[in-house]
Amino acid sequence: MGQRLRSLKSDESGQVLPLLAFMMIALLAMLALVIDVGHAYLIHRELQASCDAAALAGATAIPYTVDKSGVQTIATNYSSVSGGYNAINGLNGVTMVSGYPMLKCLSSMQAQGISCVGYTPYNAVQVKQKATVNTYFGKLIGFPTITIAASATATKGGGPSRPYNIVLMLDTSLSMNFYDADCGATQMQCGLAGVQILLQHLDPCGTSQPTCVVTAGNAANSVARVSIFTFPQMTYPTVSYDSQCGSSTATATTYTFPAAGATSYTPGTSSSSTTYRVTDFQSDYRVSDTATSLYNSSLLTIAAGGAGGCSGMGAPANAGDYGTYYAATIYAAQAALTQAKAANPGSQNVLIILGDGDANAPHTNGPYTVMGSGATSNGKYPSWLGECGQAITAANAATAAGTTVYSVAYGSPSAGCTTDLGAGDFPNVQPCNEMAQLASHSWDFFSDYKQTGSASTCVAAQTEVALSDIFLQIAGDLTEARLISDGAA
Repeated sequence: MGQRLRSLKSDESGQVLPLLAFMMIALLAMLALVIDVGHAYLIHRELQASCDAAALAGATAIPYTVDKSGVQTIATNYSSVSGGYNAINGLNGVTMVSGYPMLKCLSSMQAQGISCVGYTPYNAVQVKQKATVNTYFGKLIGFPTITIAASATATKGGGPSRPYNIVLMLDTSLSMNFYDADCGATQMQCGLAGVQILLQHLDPCGTSQPTCVVTAGNAANSVARVSIFTFPQMTYPTVSYDSQCGSSTATATTYTFPAAGATSYTPGTSSSSTTYRVTDFQSDYRVSDTATSLYNSSLLTIAAGGAGGCSGMGAPANAGDYGTYYAATIYAAQAALTQAKAANPGSQNVLIILGDGDANAPHTNGPYTVMGSGATSNGKYPSWLGECGQAITAANAATAAGTTVYSVAYGSPSAGCTTDLGAGDFPNVQPCNEMAQLASHSWDFFSDYKQTGSASTCVAAQTEVALSDIFLQIAGDLTEARLISDGAA
């Protein structure tokens, strides 16, 4: 009996069962917590992704949607609310927080060239969503649901450049050699400084490429391709002077007239040929999209005055003998853009016109034939009457063909366009009004009315008045929407 009692005393079997039962309860509770929290985390990530998508969709729509409610509708469509494109499988409790999607005009984005001017006067969209998620095990301890919230803000620009073919149409008439005290240089130098800002903010090639691989001035997988056209027209043998780092200038010559609606622009290359084009479309202005300086060896950079020690293009010799005529250059530029778009499927076309708007080329000027063969006096293209109106007609045709036309009135005079007095389709139009009507939309019209010699009466809907700010704004328009901090001011 004693031996039996001693064996029972030393037998510890079965004592672990209460401890195991307690541990199982704790493990099950931890497993329940992991499942519920893990599920909530997954839902939060999906909700955050849909907020990002909704904010980006709304921001992308700002420049093209006619009112605030339209942008809000597009943002909501890309959210996770019931019926949204990004609805979360198995979750029907997602709602948009009251007051959202919210459109904002952020000053921090305005400082980066992302304006609040357009169909809708905003530059950002903020989206906030919340979801009620049922728990699997939390209900056993009094937590049957978890409320999850997420938010995202996107601005309408500032991301990578879209695929663009861009023509910079620059006035190189004799007046561009005049000094602009407000800018602190000649008008030509001030205009070229603006062009350099534009090139600094465009992407020459894809953001995934550490270096743009360039052949004949264009990068493989090029994004933003830029060409320069000018008026008056130049002789072909001398046009290369504008993209060389030397003291010679191109020679102006008689205006000729590309056909309205032409689908290509290919000037001749003989000694007697003429051209409106300084450089063909090029994307070698920077060595990569992250490069902080322009590429000195690029013909486009040299022409824009961005290469060290090079002054850039200037008013051609004899420019004062030929005067200003916009329409022919616009038709030539649009033909080149049509050709470029055909060669780059999926790209969009942009025409940026810089000038004062006072078209005044005479039929002849002493020994010079200014308006070449085919020009008439009937006020219709090509004609030495109704010249400002012809420019409007040409630019409107470019807009109708899908090109976004920006116009920059650089010191437009309070009176001018004398060839339009009682003539053409826009009789008595004035330079400022002409420049405004060249633009595709009112918010695509800019004016530097503080330029020396300006009457300061040509005011645009856009508030920027310095060429540097104007070209920064245009560059911002040509970029993709991007996500920003919810706390951006």
